[in-house]
Amino acid sequence: MKSLSVVVATLFAILLASSVAPAAFANDMNAVLVPERDKAEGHYIAVKNISLRYPPGSPISQELNGKVDRVQFTLKGDANSTDNGVANAINAFNKAMLEAQSPVVVTNMTITYTGVIRGFENNALMSYKIEAVPQMEKFVINGGGNQSSTTGDVVDLEWRRIVVTDPIVLNAPDVGEIEITKPINLIDKTHKDLAKQIFESQASSIFTTSILNFDKFKQPMGTWHFLFDPSGSLVESSSFYKEESGAKVVSIYSLGESSFREGTFEPEEEDATATIGGAQVQVHSQVPAPSGQIQIAGFAKIDQSAGSNIAVVTREAPADVQNATGNFPLQVLLVLGGMMGAIAVFILFKARK
Repeated sequence: MKSLSVVVATLFAILLASSVAPAAFANDMNAVLVPERDKAEGHYIAVKNISLRYPPGSPISQELNGKVDRVQFTLKGDANSTDNGVANAINAFNKAMLEAQSPVVVTNMTITYTGVIRGFENNALMSYKIEAVPQMEKFVINGGGNQSSTTGDVVDLEWRRIVVTDPIVLNAPDVGEIEITKPINLIDKTHKDLAKQIFESQASSIFTTSILNFDKFKQPMGTWHFLFDPSGSLVESSSFYKEESGAKVVSIYSLGESSFREGTFEPEEEDATATIGGAQVQVHSQVPAPSGQIQIAGFAKIDQSAGSNIAVVTREAPADVQNATGNFPLQVLLVLGGMMGAIAVFILFKARK
């Protein structure tokens, strides 16, 4: 019986975590906002995979077969970090914020780049991942630290859908300078002549479009899944939340589960046929489906009446929300009820075996 209790507890923890955690291996956009301090921490994760198919023995096969090229580094800094290029990243993100009509300003950033090329006799795989963790300010349009618990802060949410188009040149130890937003630049770093041939081929656009594209998250906030957590337990693992917020009430918006309300998200795929080095090459690219989550300290209510997406955030939840289910919100009870149902099915299944 004791072991069964352990199994149940473990399953419950897994189900709870999976209900609020975004999917792995997706194009992610996650953020924790603390309106009281007008500070936020974002996580923009861009992923793109490209595969090439070519004849064995062709010039491109001879160039890539048996090769494994990997470039990976992490840099951090602020607007004054011109030595490692992080200032370039901050400027590019701030320009993207303006283009998205968001007042948000990025003040510092940690950015991790991973690019891998694996070559075989008749094919090659290229994978790219950029994780940018910016510290953001000025998302509170009005309100801030002097607001009462009932008046509310007006919070901008347009920053979620940025597309970074300006080049970002970083200078990393053991790597040197590399521009990270376009796939072609990893090839240029490791196979310069091949990069020139690809750039001049029919497949050029696949390799020269910015990876840092979060346009899929422009879906109206009213269609995102909403979860109200009165205890703040669902973000207790966030060190940023612990340091910046004293709030226990948290609003969580998530996108990417696919439903009638938000629609179904599919990977973004593109194909091209190109002549590279005299050989016909089939090129296929894939950008994973989006998965996003926005956690806001306080009780948030979306407002789209002005044509943009904002949230009105109060420190405490309205009385009708708190009292609807004995001081525990209905959304949380529904989620927990679904979890317990899944656990019950599992226990019955194990009992019959």
